[in-house]
Amino acid sequence: MARVALNGRLLVPGKLEGIGRFTQRCLEELVARRPHDEFLLLVDQPIHPSHLLGANVEVRRMVVPGRRPWLLRLWFGLVMTWTLKRWRADALVSLEGPLAMGMPASFPQLSVIHDLNFVHHPGWLPRRWARYYNRRFPAFARRANVLGTVSECSRQDLADTYGINRERVVVIPNAADESFVPLAPESKADAQQRYAGGSAYFVYVGSLHPRKNICGLLAAFESYRAAGGTHALVVVGASMWGGMQEVLSTEAAPHVHWAGRLNDESLAQAMGGAECLLFLPWFEGFGIPLLEAMACGVPVIASNVTSIPEVCGGAAFALHDPTDIEGVAASMKAIHEDNKAKRAAIERGFVRASEFGWERSGALLDAAVDRLLELPQEP
Repeated sequence: MARVALNGRLLVPGKLEGIGRFTQRCLEELVARRPHDEFLLLVDQPIHPSHLLGANVEVRRMVVPGRRPWLLRLWFGLVMTWTLKRWRADALVSLEGPLAMGMPASFPQLSVIHDLNFVHHPGWLPRRWARYYNRRFPAFARRANVLGTVSECSRQDLADTYGINRERVVVIPNAADESFVPLAPESKADAQQRYAGGSAYFVYVGSLHPRKNICGLLAAFESYRAAGGTHALVVVGASMWGGMQEVLSTEAAPHVHWAGRLNDESLAQAMGGAECLLFLPWFEGFGIPLLEAMACGVPVIASNVTSIPEVCGGAAFALHDPTDIEGVAASMKAIHEDNKAKRAAIERGFVRASEFGWERSGALLDAAVDRLLELPQEP
């Protein structure tokens, strides 16, 4: 029997982003696969019942007054070190990157670093966060006894950027939740009414962040409408960044519907009701919405950069350079003009989405934890 501490800091009630979803689902699988081990889930906010992982998991809330970088250093430093030693943990699993840097070098730790966007584009982040990531994450990568990431693209980037042996890095991919399934025609009509005033629509799902290229997506939609396109656009994601609405013309703006953050059930409905997913980021470590759309039978128009072609695996309706606004707009028109190509993309998407699953990812994490616990430790 092993005693394994789990970093649950991103299990925020009602606000699971991509890494939080990865953490939730992978830890659920890990705990279920190791019923004879004991786990300590470390959080900094009240835990929601949906985030309770199992009967063999104790929850410990370690409170610090906020989430600024220096407080994060405190949380992963003195606070976590004291907690791990007092609980007599055998290892730490952190699926968001940071590790307990106050623990002895002999203490086994597993880290998953999802991507290195902060290295290549630090200007996309507030300065203090870019500084934190770029100062701390190289040390986390070197300190990790077992290092993971979510795609082959990120695996190679970690090797090239941090000088890490590529073979050291295990890939544990994301997946679509089981709630993402094709909608019946009447349910699709309900989604169109709820999110787009009854119109057929394209959908974007993700954070509203500069690296997601929202401005480029909106420009492509405007070009599509100007060329006679009739579909609306539904944007699903957290709070707007200032200035994005100004890129829309007066003619296009009424056809863009800002849905905000949606709960899990509503998100699956919004995705399943769409005619196509538009996903045009500048940089992605994975891109969970790609698989969510494919699982729903929704074709994908996406960027051709970083991990996106890898995740799509040839199943996208079209891939474009994220600067190719007119090319994206032409593919948007083709979605409702070339039904044969659309149907073929949908079928390819079903196959591709089925190649990923949280059970498989959990098995990969379980094997990584086996490796972690087999490491020699000082008495």
